[in-house]
Amino acid sequence: MPTALLPQEETSDAADVQYAVVAVRNPDLRATAETVLRAAGVVPLQAADEHQSIRAVQEHDVVLGIVDAEMLASVRPEQLRRLRQEPLIAGVPILLLSGNGQLDIEAMVRAGITHFASGRMVDEDLTNRVALLLAGSRATRRRRIAAARLREKTRAVSAALRATNDPGQMAALVVQGLGEAFGACSVRMDTFPDERVPKLTASWNRVPEAADLPQVPLPDAVLLCSSLWDRETVLRVEDHLCPGTVEDTILPTGTPPHPRTSVLAPLAHGDQVFGYVWIAGTAGARRWSRTELSLIQHVCGNLAHGLLQGHLITGQREVVTRLRELDQAKTDFVATVNHELRTPLTSITGYLELILDGSGGEVPPHVAQMLDIVGRNAVRLNQLISDLLTISRAEAQTNLPSVEEIDLGELLSSVAAALAPAAAANAITVRLAPAAAPLLVDGDKAQLEQVFTNLLSNAVKFTLPDGYVEVRGVVIRGEAGTRVRVEVADNGIGIPAADIPKLFQRFFRASNAAAAAIPGTGLGLAIVQDIVHRHGGELGIDSAAGRGTTVTVSLPAR
Repeated sequence: MPTALLPQEETSDAADVQYAVVAVRNPDLRATAETVLRAAGVVPLQAADEHQSIRAVQEHDVVLGIVDAEMLASVRPEQLRRLRQEPLIAGVPILLLSGNGQLDIEAMVRAGITHFASGRMVDEDLTNRVALLLAGSRATRRRRIAAARLREKTRAVSAALRATNDPGQMAALVVQGLGEAFGACSVRMDTFPDERVPKLTASWNRVPEAADLPQVPLPDAVLLCSSLWDRETVLRVEDHLCPGTVEDTILPTGTPPHPRTSVLAPLAHGDQVFGYVWIAGTAGARRWSRTELSLIQHVCGNLAHGLLQGHLITGQREVVTRLRELDQAKTDFVATVNHELRTPLTSITGYLELILDGSGGEVPPHVAQMLDIVGRNAVRLNQLISDLLTISRAEAQTNLPSVEEIDLGELLSSVAAALAPAAAANAITVRLAPAAAPLLVDGDKAQLEQVFTNLLSNAVKFTLPDGYVEVRGVVIRGEAGTRVRVEVADNGIGIPAADIPKLFQRFFRASNAAAAAIPGTGLGLAIVQDIVHRHGGELGIDSAAGRGTTVTVSLPAR
């Protein structure tokens, strides 16, 4: 016996060759087996032990194994178990030859051998046995190949479902994909009225001009699908001319295209059905295999999941689109109102200045006092309009920073100088501490000027007469990088601890500020926080009622 695998016959087309492993020690039996195999068009491969047998199955298209009693007796039980557990060998039919008529039944069981020929060997008898085993092996192989191809096709349908969120496209993909994969004549998909999925109907016909499958009446369809879903099965009708159950008669087969065989699978989620997929053939009766039915259920499960997710995502997109439209309408409205209010307000403040300057004649003192009040409120209204427009632009992300190099020391000096008259009018001292190093940052100068104007004006506004406001800037170097920190501190009325978490909410005002009737819109700090965050900075507040407030702005250094 050779120690290597030697094909006893060669062929020019290796892709079409089928092999049989011959593990036979008796020379006469081996010769007979090889003769029979060659006559059947199968190339015999000699194998001296279980290792060569396994290698033969791994390297060749083996459709049959032949072993004799002598070889079987020489194999230890653990070797038989190993052969039995080898996946490739487990699917190969094995024929046992015993010339003396003696059989080791236990060894046959361990090796999974169910076919044998014993006693005096007759070529014709062996030929018939081999032919029968080869026919069964080839039929099994054809079924496996067909099942593998079917799995690939249904896997492609499921992959296409996962690639889209459009329910209508999903329905079209499934009816066409299932129709082509299972060789159907017609496929129809319907969903029932259900808020979880859109109302859909999709049809596919192998012959485009053929009539679509009719819709299953809604009450019957719901009852049928609910029953199928509860039983975790599908409706299989192999021949509508010979219905087996009452359910087989529910499908409307009396109208074109007159289906002869059908499979109907429910679409459901949880304990509620919401549709079905009906696959039909018109050419004749058909036996539907368990593999086919399982794959249909799998695809329909993917479709049900996809329809639910797709409908949800579509609904969310519609909501987002609507919200964006409403947000844009709000932004446009604020911009329009800003323009329409500023125009008459500019006229009002202009004429007020002319009247107070005496352009229209001398103004009595008590009238001038009232006009001053009108002027201050006009300025407040103008500031409110500006704040609203700033907030609106921030929400629409149209107010993005225009980056340039900025010396915060110079900017703070400019802001402090601008607010000095208002502070002096209330006997408040504004102190700007000199910085030890240039306070250089990258940012939008106009926006950062608005930040510190808001913070300093707040400090002046909430500080009592004879108080002070101090501004300090410093460069801090750390492991996270270099930052510029600016502190605006005052010894004013402070902020109650309960109000601090709400300070950055729009239109919120501290309770003690409202009680003291100090004017304000409640938008200043919200605007400051938005601008600081847009610049990659951080904003902090340390305050207590009656103790004053310190606001800290930290920005990345240039």
